Amino acid sequence: MPLSHQAPEPDGTLIFEVGTDVVFFDALRERWEELERVCGNRSLFMSWQWQRLWWTHYGAGRDLRIFVARDERRLLGVLPMYQEARRVGPFSIARLSTIGSGGDTAPDDLDPLLSPGHAERIAEQFARSIIQAQSPWRIASCPDLAPDGPFARALLAASVGLPRILVRRSERAIVCDRLPNEWESYVHDLGAHRRKGLRRKLRKFEADGGEVIWHRGAEAVNAGFDTLAELHRMRWTGRSSEYAFSSDQYLAFHRALMHRLDEAGALRLLELRMQGRAIAMRYGYRLGDTFFDLQSGFDPEFSDYSPGELCISNCIERAISEGCTHFDMLRGDYEHKRAFLKAERTSIDLTLYRGLALRSAMRLRGMLSAMRAAALNAPRRSTPTGHADDPGA
Repeated sequence: MPLSHQAPEPDGTLIFEVGTDVVFFDALRERWEELERVCGNRSLFMSWQWQRLWWTHYGAGRDLRIFVARDERRLLGVLPMYQEARRVGPFSIARLSTIGSGGDTAPDDLDPLLSPGHAERIAEQFARSIIQAQSPWRIASCPDLAPDGPFARALLAASVGLPRILVRRSERAIVCDRLPNEWESYVHDLGAHRRKGLRRKLRKFEADGGEVIWHRGAEAVNAGFDTLAELHRMRWTGRSSEYAFSSDQYLAFHRALMHRLDEAGALRLLELRMQGRAIAMRYGYRLGDTFFDLQSGFDPEFSDYSPGELCISNCIERAISEGCTHFDMLRGDYEHKRAFLKAERTSIDLTLYRGLALRSAMRLRGMLSAMRAAALNAPRRSTPTGHADDPGA
């Protein structure tokens, strides 16, 4: 396996190395994909295909740092990262990040792949390799980790008591749930009010000439991608300054990803049409026994049909019909998601700041943020009846 930078550290039967170029990246493919199978990988974002595709579209100006653990025959762990110079005011600061973060793709589940039986040991070495790295990073970003996973635990433990390292932790909820064996069982569990409303919307859509289309094949996927991008922009233009399908990199990356998923039989690309006109699309994929919901768009002109709800309900029905046992809506804890799924899982972001000056600056920033939050949440004085602050005014 060709290496641009090889620094083997024998540790019993394990060897730890760091690769720094695409020759190394490409040479890992067969062993990486075998490791995915061994690990029972449930993260599209840690597959070799997704990682390599991301690097193709977002790697310019960034330097690879792929941490691997292996023995003489097998790849046993991989943590793909990169380093780049980031501007912070007038300063240029070296930042080490996991591949997938730092662009506009917003992936989830970026834990390193770790072979069962070696996970704790490899995670600890990966954590030490980051903290003790000779490269001059000042910020190390490891987002979208399982909070109870071996790598998150190892990184936190390795940082304890180090005077030059400050660790910031944040977390987010991801809406998901188990699925029953039958669609009618799922609908029944929604409750009477919700069940009645959903069925009424589905009947209205069908009565008015609505069609449900699932896209497969290169030509249909290309057309579907263009429609999805347009509908997403229609939905969010004027409502948000930042939205998906707005950069050339994002468009090229996701078009290529859709084709890869389609070739693998994993793409789930839904279109809703009304009298021949596309009014909504939903973009997801199946991995194992889980249907993952990734992106969407709809035409606001047809909002009376609740196209977002219709798309999600059709995706859940499709997932159940295929025998999926779980439905996962990935990042974004929005109220409309919780109308369909009740459970959640948690992911955490760990950010390390190295150097006394940067550590002190981040501590001060944290104190100021806490003071602002306390001021905003401080109880107000009572106001006379009829004042503008009175909710009854």
